[in-house]
Amino acid sequence: MRTTRGVPRRSVFLVALCAALCIAVTAQAVERGAETVSGGGAPATSASYRAHDTVGQGPIGPMAEDTDLRGYDGFWSILPSINVPVEGAFFATLTEEGTAILRWTVASLHDIEGFNIYRATSEDGPFVRLNETLLPAETPGSYVDKALWPQTTFWYELRAVFTDGTEDVVGGWKPTIETSGRLILALYPASPNPFVGATTVRFDVPDHAGPVRVLVFNVNGRLVRTLVDAPMDRGRYERTWDGRDETGAKVAAGVYFARLEVDDRSERQKVMLLR
Repeated sequence: MRTTRGVPRRSVFLVALCAALCIAVTAQAVERGAETVSGGGAPATSASYRAHDTVGQGPIGPMAEDTDLRGYDGFWSILPSINVPVEGAFFATLTEEGTAILRWTVASLHDIEGFNIYRATSEDGPFVRLNETLLPAETPGSYVDKALWPQTTFWYELRAVFTDGTEDVVGGWKPTIETSGRLILALYPASPNPFVGATTVRFDVPDHAGPVRVLVFNVNGRLVRTLVDAPMDRGRYERTWDGRDETGAKVAAGVYFARLEVDDRSERQKVMLLR
């Protein structure tokens, strides 16, 4: 075998090939910066997204149908059915009035139909959607959460909704809001009141041991409808009464009483039904 200064030419060729591959990979890493994702299932972090269990990544190109390929910033990522945060920022601020102002920006609105905001009282969820209708695809965007209660930490999550109906998380973190004060047992006046079709009953549940009950009685003290009878976490809730009894029959117009029972404590509010 021919040699170059005592080194076999085949070895020289292999060394040169490895060096070229290393330079190419390094060049790609420089181009992508912190967003380069390596294969093999190892976690990867990024300034714009955080992908776990990533199995591979390649340059942009045609995306096959019925695959797990997703396009981000000129690269396709092979992701095993996980949410990948969309590049952007999401922040939460508590006002003096006790409401949360949520603000966000995203790097691109391409293929984004709008946004949904979710809230939980635990970092691990469950997260419940706050907005009834899809928020507009705008950047920057904002949303005001007025339905907070005292003595609680809230976690928020912003998700971009794409034209194909899927959702991806914006940013790589969940902003939090921590309210002061003390959460106490409370049953708020029904709204609307008086009502014709249906009315909503809101109530606060502090720390407790037993189940939570929300009941509707008539003026004679007879139970008309059970709205809640189950374990519940501390927090603020609402339930709707449609003016019907336990059998589903419409009850007569008149005065009724909603009662909240937690452990050995109770609260009561008057409700007037019109026909």
